[in-house]
Amino acid sequence: SYTLTRKAFAPVAAAITKPGSTVQKLIETVIDYTVGSDVASGRAIPALTVLYAFWTFAGSGSLSVAGQAMSRPNGLDNDHPRKHRGNMEGLPLRLMSAHHSLVEIFPLFAAGACLAQVLAPGDQQILNLLGLHVLLKVFAFYPSYVVGFAPIRSLAHLLSVSAMVKVLWLLAKS
Repeated sequence: SYTLTRKAFAPVAAAITKPGSTVQKLIETVIDYTVGSDVASGRAIPALTVLYAFWTFAGSGSLSVAGQAMSRPNGLDNDHPRKHRGNMEGLPLRLMSAHHSLVEIFPLFAAGACLAQVLAPGDQQILNLLGLHVLLKVFAFYPSYVVGFAPIRSLAHLLSVSAMVKVLWLLAKS
């Protein structure tokens, strides 16, 4: 999987995130409409982190809890909220699983974002790769996971992880 990610998808991620690319314009638009148009110059990485952290922990977390509540006839058992997870299926299970998948991959993004902010805060290619990861996870991976569309979910995951591998590779070589 690592070899496939590095050799097949990392070049694709790098090619579509060149400075001035459509991906860059999309990242800028998403930051403007979500975090705000008043984001200071040089603060795009923290802005992406705010968006991704909010969605990972608050947005999808809330939907995961709602899914757990939907899976029980009496709603969420707040005294033992994890007790019944093994009995979940369908949409409630996908809501919880999609949330867990975001939580599992977030540390990779956080490490890359922290390193990028310290080592290469002005590198547009690295910023675009970080942005591609966030866009794919929030707007392609998560929704396709929830609706059960595996091909898009898998492609979004592979490309987003490839973007992060490329970020770390570029930072290591700089």
